[in-house]
Amino acid sequence: MKTLLFTVPLNPGMLSEYEAFAAEITGPRKKEYSELLKRYGLKTAKVWHQKLADKEYVFILHEAEDDALERLKTWSSSTHPFDLWFDEQLNKCYESAPEPAHLLFGYQ
Repeated sequence: MKTLLFTVPLNPGMLSEYEAFAAEITGPRKKEYSELLKRYGLKTAKVWHQKLADKEYVFILHEAEDDALERLKTWSSSTHPFDLWFDEQLNKCYESAPEPAHLLFGYQ
């Protein structure tokens, strides 16, 4: 099991749309979202928002299977209808493609 963290800038004015997207995937489309997470080896998903230097960011944390990054590489070639819809929503809201952060150290 590994932890993945993504820090993503939102396009200007897209916070409300991102919040509506989050409400949809944790509400009426929760089952489809859960299946998406499983397909890519993602066990959990937590998302935070913060404004830094007049820019909106989301921070996405996943507890994931060891092969999750390899599975995520297949994302762009997926033809699954929910994956396509989900990707469209992200592309609309995100200023740049998410890249996993690199862990500097961990303490327990």
